[in-house]
Amino acid sequence: MIMPQLKVIVNKLNVRSGVPTTLSEKNVIGVVRRGTMFEGYEATNIQNSSLGKWYCDAEGACYWGGGLVVLDPPLGTPYIIRDIPIHLPSPCRMGIDISHHNDLPDWSGINNAGISFVFIKISEGVGTPDAKAGQNAATAKQQGLRIGYYHFCRPDTRNGGTVINDATAEANEAINRISSCTAPDLPLVLDLEDQQGWDTPLGPADYLLWINTFIAKIISSTGMAPIIYSRKEYLNRKLPFDHDLGKYKLWISLYSARDCNKVSYPIGWQDWAIWQYCEDGKIGQNSKLDINIMKDPTLF
Repeated sequence: MIMPQLKVIVNKLNVRSGVPTTLSEKNVIGVVRRGTMFEGYEATNIQNSSLGKWYCDAEGACYWGGGLVVLDPPLGTPYIIRDIPIHLPSPCRMGIDISHHNDLPDWSGINNAGISFVFIKISEGVGTPDAKAGQNAATAKQQGLRIGYYHFCRPDTRNGGTVINDATAEANEAINRISSCTAPDLPLVLDLEDQQGWDTPLGPADYLLWINTFIAKIISSTGMAPIIYSRKEYLNRKLPFDHDLGKYKLWISLYSARDCNKVSYPIGWQDWAIWQYCEDGKIGQNSKLDINIMKDPTLF
């Protein structure tokens, strides 16, 4: 059963074990507060029509419809996704990002869940293409999803001996890899993060120079400014405080928050365009997916 998304619009709303015949019945089993979101279906077994509409969730808990609003998700498709954060922007889109680590994705499950976009790893550094980029992109397109690519950056001086040469080499790597795959609908993403056993050796000034060099090459080749993906703590630690990157769209990674209004961002940015809120989401037969909320309408 596909159930609509519901959002609590009163300060607090009683949760009941069943649809009551009077509000004095002792079947209150809990309380949810303003902004809470869940999926539910409209109850049809209402014995007292004066109590108005009621909705029940998958576990059978019942809620008074006067304290709820039925959300109208993008494209008219309800999201079949667990633990969606509250205060979703309106409008917004839900999406995922994948790489060769996502073995045999259940694409029909992803599409049926209301996912509308996917970012696909295309390359890492120089000489390390993602082996499944082409296949993932083609299949996602066949499912009607909008696609974009991301490049895992390794800012250093190993390619060409200087910061500028290295950044240019990595940008060319990403451009060349994309040219051999399905044309993207979304801008390229710079994935800026550390990983086990590796972090950029560059200081803040050189790190900023590397990023700006990479971005300039991408813009000159594609005519489209890329998106920056990272964590707040990481960018604050790696960049100069007076950097100029805030003019580029930010894709923020933050797993500890469950409220779209409480997502913080690094120094230099005023907002986020995409929020990766989950790294172990279950959608269809996929048991471990990065799930994202896109709120920048220029990317829709």
